Amino acid sequence: MRVVKRSGEMEEFDPSKAIASILKVGTSPEEAEAILEAVRPFLYDGMTTEELYRRIRAHLPSPKAQQYSLKKAILLLGPDGHTFETFVGRLFQDTGYEVLVRQILVGKCISHEVDVVAVKDGRKAIVECKFHNSLGTKSSVQEALYTWGRFLDLEGFDGLAAPWLVTNTKFSSDVVRYAKCVGMNLIGWEYPEDGGLERIIDRTRAYPVTVLNLRRSEQRTLLSHGLVLCRDILERRGELPMLFPREVVERIVRKAEEFQGSVRA
Repeated sequence: MRVVKRSGEMEEFDPSKAIASILKVGTSPEEAEAILEAVRPFLYDGMTTEELYRRIRAHLPSPKAQQYSLKKAILLLGPDGHTFETFVGRLFQDTGYEVLVRQILVGKCISHEVDVVAVKDGRKAIVECKFHNSLGTKSSVQEALYTWGRFLDLEGFDGLAAPWLVTNTKFSSDVVRYAKCVGMNLIGWEYPEDGGLERIIDRTRAYPVTVLNLRRSEQRTLLSHGLVLCRDILERRGELPMLFPREVVERIVRKAEEFQGSVRA
């Protein structure tokens, strides 16, 4: 059978890919096989990957189901890219960088509002964040050219290292080829293979609050007050009574505790 990807492309269904996606949330190989077997009767030629993942998610326990929906959770950081910039800044912090978000830097020709400035071991880099509202959208070579052009204008600014381009979706092959040619760093969904966005999030346990099964209005309130990660809810729980009624606070904290406990296990 064939499945329809979010981009509209069709490909042969690969059970090993489905198993790998289930294993990523901490299930055992036996559990992953059992879940795929439970889903098999509902598979059909022309099924969308979104429906496939929805059926798999329905067989996962709640915290793991939320983790399984990570790509969609990042999409819920939108619709604009402002919160995604903050989220990327937190990821860089969790990997050892000092970070400033949305900084104005003066280049040789013009001034630039830089999404993230990251400093580590005395080396400073600019990070361009490209947020896409559609999961099937690939980051285009124009975004790579823009990022590199901005870097060239800022190149003499305080010894900047090569820039980063970070997106919540995948890169086109032209972006990857261009970045390798000029020496630009890329982080996207499943790229690079050993350090894509999803792997960094799993490694640092820096999950966005949008993975939690909360009302959309509650997610937006948390994000608008700078509570971007699930662990922010637990570390800053004293601020929650100023944002929500007591029963809502208790429910949000309980869900955050359950989720954080599941990803630490």
